[in-house]
Amino acid sequence: MNNKILIIPGTNTLEKVTNSYFLFPLKDFSIGYEKKFTLEEIPNHSYIYINRLLDHEDILKFQTLLPLIQEKVKGIVFEDLGILEILRENKIQVETIFYPSHAICSSYTVNSYLEEMDTVILSNDITKEEIQEILTKASKPIGMLIYGHLPYMYSRRTLLTNYEKNFNLPIQKVKKIKEPISKQEFLVFEDEKGTILYDPCVYENRYFLSASNISYFLIDLNMIEIKNVKKFLEEWLKNESKNNTTSGFLNRKTIYRLPPKGGKND
Repeated sequence: MNNKILIIPGTNTLEKVTNSYFLFPLKDFSIGYEKKFTLEEIPNHSYIYINRLLDHEDILKFQTLLPLIQEKVKGIVFEDLGILEILRENKIQVETIFYPSHAICSSYTVNSYLEEMDTVILSNDITKEEIQEILTKASKPIGMLIYGHLPYMYSRRTLLTNYEKNFNLPIQKVKKIKEPISKQEFLVFEDEKGTILYDPCVYENRYFLSASNISYFLIDLNMIEIKNVKKFLEEWLKNESKNNTTSGFLNRKTIYRLPPKGGKND
């Protein structure tokens, strides 16, 4: 695989791999990560990740970081479009990578955003056939997640704490829960900024490792215990999928419209 890789390191050893860059969740501007980083902590020419939707105070705080961002940051992966506007208004020259968790699911959406960004990262809610179609129609290279826990839902509320206080349970910030009707399990991670629900199994997408028109492969090692990132990646690229992994929605038919009760769509 010769494509460039963005690696969210989690709590693992920071040892780079050929064609790879570390993507650091930015402290106060990211949610759902065991380890977050200040701009002072990261090496020069790094990428930073901002996956929170920002309010007015957050935007003002982000603006104070612009001089250091211009000095140290190679690129920003972001979910809030306000980030793009701030960078433009202040003429900050960094690579812009848009990654809204569930909003980029068609070639029309991809190409619309590619007119404004350097690249985008596809949402993880579509099939491999839909991804392949998007890759063939994308006006320039785009990215995709190939390894990590799939994020299902994000809330600004402290859902775990609220639940545990209501039922007089011990306060836990990371917990596995099961939805009683579907029996679907979720890995819940809460911090001071809110709550994210992940798939408890690790998502693997080897299908597109040799695909063309790719800007970045994203590897998210959050909540995955790995002693050495370089060794892990070298071995993972050679080996088959392991137990307790998932292919996510790659092989699940996309539902565009729910059928009427007791019936089927045409």
